[in-house]
Amino acid sequence: MATILPADLLTRGWQTVHGNVEGLVPGNGSLTPRFILVGEAPGETEVTSHKPFTGRAGIELDKSLATLGVTRAEVFITSAYRSRPFKLVTKTSKRTGETYQKKDNRPPTKQEMISQAFLLDYELAHLPTDLILTIGNTGLQRLLGNDYHVSSVHGQLFTGPVRRYDYDQKKFVPTQRSYRIMPTFHPAAVFYNRQLQVDLAADLAQFKQLL
Repeated sequence: MATILPADLLTRGWQTVHGNVEGLVPGNGSLTPRFILVGEAPGETEVTSHKPFTGRAGIELDKSLATLGVTRAEVFITSAYRSRPFKLVTKTSKRTGETYQKKDNRPPTKQEMISQAFLLDYELAHLPTDLILTIGNTGLQRLLGNDYHVSSVHGQLFTGPVRRYDYDQKKFVPTQRSYRIMPTFHPAAVFYNRQLQVDLAADLAQFKQLL
């Protein structure tokens, strides 16, 4: 498994990392994938391992891939934003009562997404498949726009252009290429709402028919 990004784009990606973000995790997987999976952004585990979906959510993702009858080696896994966005929160130790600061994950901002948009744009333009599975709202909205919400459109198939960022026009514009996009829930969502497992299973059954 490999990344498709050339060295100059990875360098440019690192140059965008500042403020309350850290690390850079390029997309990883087959360069002739059966489909492309687009997530949100890496977390603490991912920026340490330098691979997408290696934490608890990765375990759930592997279960979803097994349901689809594919392995990581057969797909390309990437995300809408490549660095870990975090916020500093104050916690209190239950054992000692002392307070301390901790980095908690947060969604990437619009400007952060724009700063690294060229990475996902390059991957989608250079991978041969047109089939995309988005997981969570961030990946979905990055490709189709902010009017789309996974809670209302999950399991539906959308066919047409996706959004790429034009740095000269300073706005998102449609790609010339057409894609097939199906949204579903982020694997981590089932940690907080186990009822979503039913919807996720139905979405995966729909998506499996496209493979």
